[in-house]
Amino acid sequence: MRQLIFAASAGLMLLTSTETFAHAAHCKDTELGELMKNMKQELKSYVQSFKQSDQAAMQQHLNELIKDSEAAKELIPMKYEKQSAGSVDIQRYQNGMDELLDLFQRLNQAAGDKAAIKPLLAEIKQHSKDSHEDFRKDCD
Repeated sequence: MRQLIFAASAGLMLLTSTETFAHAAHCKDTELGELMKNMKQELKSYVQSFKQSDQAAMQQHLNELIKDSEAAKELIPMKYEKQSAGSVDIQRYQNGMDELLDLFQRLNQAAGDKAAIKPLLAEIKQHSKDSHEDFRKDCD
């Protein structure tokens, strides 16, 4: 019985490491991916600061979100890296980044108005979800 449990555990560990290796074999870390990770963290931090009514921290996180979004707009998603800069897919991505930047600018203009910020945060969350479904490369 112990041998069976050991064999099953070893097989599961091997399967997990193989999946990780397979992921690493055709997916790579990119500047865009790092920007998106940073944006995700900055947005979480913004929301936390919003809940604490910390205007200074909110502004700091929002400034980072805007800066990273502007930089991300200039990059090409790995999913489309073989397409020309003028392709329809890349234009859609850049338009989506423009929409996100617009949402961040509207958040900036809301300047502490909780009634205005809450629906904007919901829009940003939905926009991010939809955009990731469209533009993120499925590497698994």
